[in-house]
Amino acid sequence: MDGTNAAAAAPPPVPMAAPVVPVDLTVVKKLLGGGGDLAVHDASGGLAFRVTAADGCGRRCGGRALLDASGSTLVTARTSEGAWQAFRGISWEQTDIIFSTKVICASSDRKEVHVFVPPRSTSEEQKPSYILVGNPSRRACTIIRGNSIVAQTNLPYKLNKAVYSRRKFRVTIYPGNDNILIMAMVMTFLVQK
Repeated sequence: MDGTNAAAAAPPPVPMAAPVVPVDLTVVKKLLGGGGDLAVHDASGGLAFRVTAADGCGRRCGGRALLDASGSTLVTARTSEGAWQAFRGISWEQTDIIFSTKVICASSDRKEVHVFVPPRSTSEEQKPSYILVGNPSRRACTIIRGNSIVAQTNLPYKLNKAVYSRRKFRVTIYPGNDNILIMAMVMTFLVQK
């Protein structure tokens, strides 16, 4: 057997798999006068995001802004009659829309929200890009795309602890998802309106 045949007979190299590690973020609601502002920390405790009232909108229209650690606005969202629209950066232009929501079910213990990410289908029966289901007062939310769970929020549980603070909760984002998009959806879902 010559060298060319030996090379052709060798199996191809096995590709290395990308790490499959979920992203865990801890969200803390600021107390007393924070106006519902949130600080989002990564697993090492560093500031990853902040959520504040949106500039130019403030609390009167329920607008919220997702900021990066340096304070730059990543997403601005506003609400009208319970539905949210999220925009790229500090824009309010329809051309910069990232997603819009529609509340399907809202009761004291369950909320279901459908999220539509453009470009929208022109068909009359539009299917949501994501479905958010949970209980905002318990900081519980499951974000579903198709048949897959892409992220979840929940209160941190500790053994032997009877009372849990709703001021602090965890967001787990599974691999292959946009952290900024997921955090913007969580920001709009957990706002009590």
